[in-house]
Amino acid sequence: MLIQLVFMRVLTEYVEPFIVATLEMAHTSLREQGCRRFEVIRDETDPTQFILYLLFNSRADGELHLLMEHVANWQTVTASMLAEPARVNSYTQLF
Repeated sequence: MLIQLVFMRVLTEYVEPFIVATLEMAHTSLREQGCRRFEVIRDETDPTQFILYLLFNSRADGELHLLMEHVANWQTVTASMLAEPARVNSYTQLF
């Protein structure tokens, strides 16, 4: 299984629209056959910091996710909301 953690910092004035757009994209992503889990996590001490936690059946499913129309739309909508480029770390689940 492939785990991806996406670390994002959002401009303060865009936090609420970012949450709305991201939750919509997450719900749609969960309908993908290879997406097993999608969590949107917000830092309790800094409300502009978010982590997206994604779990896919395989690396191929993770790559396919990036090609989905809902992901492309989300990237377009949220690009100007970010304070800095997102950082993506990928992991292989061992247990």
